[in-house]
Amino acid sequence: MPQVNTIESNRMTMPEPRTPNRLWTVPNVLTVSRLLLTPVFLLLIFAANWYFKILALLVFTVASLTDFYDGRIARRDGTVTNFGRFMDPLADKLLVSAALIAFVRLGMVEAWLIGAMLARDVVITGLRIFAIRRGKPVVTSQLAKWKTMLQLVLVFGILVFINVRVVEAELAAQPIVLVGDISYWVLNVLVAVVTLVAVVSGVRYLIENRKTF
Repeated sequence: MPQVNTIESNRMTMPEPRTPNRLWTVPNVLTVSRLLLTPVFLLLIFAANWYFKILALLVFTVASLTDFYDGRIARRDGTVTNFGRFMDPLADKLLVSAALIAFVRLGMVEAWLIGAMLARDVVITGLRIFAIRRGKPVVTSQLAKWKTMLQLVLVFGILVFINVRVVEAELAAQPIVLVGDISYWVLNVLVAVVTLVAVVSGVRYLIENRKTF
């Protein structure tokens, strides 16, 4: 009677292990934490005491770091999920949008510039949802990734500027004046540059994905 190679037989019959498409992976937890930190940031940035502005900067920094690490961990560990693909850029947009709207409310930047940037994000996010529901692949372009990075750097820079102003005012025992004439226009020129990049990346996204819609 011929001997059966049981090891080889098991290799042939046993299914290949697959990584489950779990929801609560480490990258997804980081993404959700960024969503939860957004309202915390808003509460701190509008708080009256000066030291809350420092806490707002720290919260935004931590939230931004979660954006840096969630994608890297997902790709490294092979834990990329559909939830992460959609929620990661959405969490970025909500965090940045909250900060930019806060700067408008603080009288630091022009509302129409922020409005143009936010309108771009609303349109693109809506189209992404439409494409995903139709089962169409949606890929974030390199320019869009640079746009997000520029927005994060812009917000971080403005928050540092705010903290410098409030600490100076506190040390001098003077009222807080966040922006003067020159600093106001410098900030708005920087915002205009980022807005231009955002609009261009949005138009490019529409052109590259026109067949999807």
